Amino acid sequence: MEASKGLAALLLVAGVTMALMDSAGAYVFYAGGRDGWVLHPSESYGDWAERNRFQVADTIVFKYKKGEDSVLVVSKQDYDACDVSKPIRKLDGGDSVFNFDRSGPFYFISGAPENCQQGQKLVVVVMAVRNCPPISSPPSPPPTSNTPPASSPSPAPVSHGPAPPPFPEPHPPTPAPPAAPVPGSPPPKSSGGAVSGPAISPAPAPVEPASSSSSSSYASNWSLVTVLLLMVLGASSSA
Repeated sequence: MEASKGLAALLLVAGVTMALMDSAGAYVFYAGGRDGWVLHPSESYGDWAERNRFQVADTIVFKYKKGEDSVLVVSKQDYDACDVSKPIRKLDGGDSVFNFDRSGPFYFISGAPENCQQGQKLVVVVMAVRNCPPISSPPSPPPTSNTPPASSPSPAPVSHGPAPPPFPEPHPPTPAPPAAPVPGSPPPKSSGGAVSGPAISPAPAPVEPASSSSSSSYASNWSLVTVLLLMVLGASSSA
């Protein structure tokens, strides 16, 4: 009879465990590992809790014999003092199952005060829920057209030199060159007696030697003048 009851309890725990594992990927933890909820486990409950990571919707199972022990969910003050008088929740049906419905710390102690004082108590810290932002799909590229884009005219090159004047600059009038003086004539005088004209007269052009024809013409003219003078002198002496 007792064996039948124990088998039925194991089947119930197994069914609950499988149902919890199938729900939203939650995990089932067994307090104390293989030893279960006992007074002196091979691994302390503190070390066991530190090497596990608990999340919201996970489940913890306390394995013990009904009537010999129990599990109390208490506050931190009652956990530190091993006070069993005002538990938040009491689990005493044997192989008790507890579901983590929030993040934060949970405090468990044995229903027997002497067992709690000897170390049969457990703190489980459930991690906060982290909502991952939805992954947005990248925007689709705009449809491409087969028509090539119109090319814009290239800007005119910018010259870095000085800009030309808007109008041509007037040039001063060119003074007329002074008249060349006649060779042998004195320079003209102004009314005040000062010599007008340029301060420095231009040098006379070099005289080229006369040719033989011009020399002979000059000699004949001089002979004619000499004859005329002699005739004039002869006439004046006759008178």
